[in-house]
Amino acid sequence: MPSDIHSLLARLPGFPVLAGQRVRLRGPGPGDADDVFALFSDPRVMRYWSSAPMQARAQAEGRIDEMLDAFARRDMIHWLVADRRGDAAIGSCSLFRFDARHRRAEVGYALRSDRWGRGLAAEAVALALDWGFRTLALHRIEAGIDPRNDASRRLLERLGFRREGLLRERFFDGDAAGDSEFFGLLAQEWRERAR
Repeated sequence: MPSDIHSLLARLPGFPVLAGQRVRLRGPGPGDADDVFALFSDPRVMRYWSSAPMQARAQAEGRIDEMLDAFARRDMIHWLVADRRGDAAIGSCSLFRFDARHRRAEVGYALRSDRWGRGLAAEAVALALDWGFRTLALHRIEAGIDPRNDASRRLLERLGFRREGLLRERFFDGDAAGDSEFFGLLAQEWRERAR
């Protein structure tokens, strides 16, 4: 019988810390506001998001509060991606939209543009996927991306996700409607990759 995702989330004493070779996923804190602002104010990072780049540091402080509140409710685990050589936040990675009945969640991610092309985002997302499948006993993890985001598509495909369709005009960026390309990864597929 599968474990109840919400019970497992409720028992977490704090943000799980996940360590890879080059990055670490950790919870956010007030001292991360400058790094969070640097990430989410970058037009290159935000190009394919359904929201505009941040304009003020106070927005980053608000985002950190939202991340902490969502974790307190166990609605979302929104980690910061930290460089293991220091502790500076260079990105974010999240598991959200937990569905206990169907044992699924969604994954999202962002990485500072000056760190692109090094495989750091793939390492961070892989840590979150592995934790979700092993610790929460998820059966499926989904991802939705802007269809123009070729780098994100390659990242998902490299991690074993399969493209499952296009959702037309699913989100708005200002007044413009945008499509969402949908991907899914099953626990069994993830386990087979690890062999």
